[in-house]
Amino acid sequence: MSTFDTTRLLDVAHGAMDKAIDLLMRNRAGEVQAKGDRDLVTEVELAIERLVRDHLQEQTPDVGFVGEETGGTGNPEVYWVLDPVDGTVNFVHGVPLCAVALGLIHVDQPLLGVIDTPFLHHRYWATRGHGAFRDGDPIAVSRTKTLEESLISLSDYGAGEGGVARTGASARLDQALSQRAQRVRRIGSSAVELVWVADGTLDASLTLGNRSWDTAAGAIIAREAGALVVDADGSQHNTSSRCAVAVTPSLGDALLPLLRILRGTRYWPISATEGETASTARPARKRVVGATAFLATIGVGIGDDDTADTLAEREFSSSRDAQTWIERELPLAEFPAWVVQRPRGAAGAFLFGAVQRGRYAMEAKGCIAWQADEGSVDDVEAYLVEGQVRWRDAQGAAR
Repeated sequence: MSTFDTTRLLDVAHGAMDKAIDLLMRNRAGEVQAKGDRDLVTEVELAIERLVRDHLQEQTPDVGFVGEETGGTGNPEVYWVLDPVDGTVNFVHGVPLCAVALGLIHVDQPLLGVIDTPFLHHRYWATRGHGAFRDGDPIAVSRTKTLEESLISLSDYGAGEGGVARTGASARLDQALSQRAQRVRRIGSSAVELVWVADGTLDASLTLGNRSWDTAAGAIIAREAGALVVDADGSQHNTSSRCAVAVTPSLGDALLPLLRILRGTRYWPISATEGETASTARPARKRVVGATAFLATIGVGIGDDDTADTLAEREFSSSRDAQTWIERELPLAEFPAWVVQRPRGAAGAFLFGAVQRGRYAMEAKGCIAWQADEGSVDDVEAYLVEGQVRWRDAQGAAR
């Protein structure tokens, strides 16, 4: 397909959604099956996916289809993506925060999205370049200007494949956001979170991971409503992104630096050609899959020993070089403006350094990323005591 009649395709999507919602409301959950660690699929989800797939293949035979439960078929360049119920656990427990999400993707970007929240009685949709709508009325993101006034959603803690890594990353991010935002919420449905950013209910949503059936439809709806929709590093969101971050533009500059906490995890994209800043210590010049590297971080903590903001990071080929860089840079570091502007100023805040051992691993599309070795005995932290750098190991013992 070289051209797209998005008006007709949107009509097709609405027709498919009508059938899905009718089936869902007539049958509810039905039989519930386990499909992994604390993850579920219901009989009605499988029925919805079959029904929608058949409808779309009849109406758009040249367009492929990818469903969460039954996989993909057809054209890999232009294809529908469906989550028959996003928020299955909520659905099974009778919590109304769930949605049916249908998107149309061309290469790596959505062309349109339709999301229905059947128990909240709303339908959202958007096509590229034509704005976003809820129940036929135009919608737009909030005008919130500070994190301290913001309501932010964060994706669930981990379950299933990669659950431990996701739980750890999510917990660190939760701590950082909770110290800055008015409130942080876990809603349990990426689709709901993204359309709530689109209509201004939420000021930002952060989804760790990026499965297209979860995020594609909501991403285009949020973007067409005026949201900044990006990956964790601020690059434009697409189907290969590690995260789906949607935020009202007025908060982007304040929120995105906090996401550096995710660096070194599977949720942070790093280009194999990304450069390093010169240092008298020797940074790791070339990323080689399997090679060991040490990530040196200078950050700000508040209260407990949790990272509230990352000020600088470098990668080095040895722990000694990483520590040398921190010993030089940490005494020169200053609190960022947001700390000074807090009602209590810098009270309770502190600067620190950390060195983590990790290794380079090949990621999607040929990117080589640094990933932490969990629980490494080489991990150390540095703090300023009367202007002097003092080190301690991961268990808190002085070195």
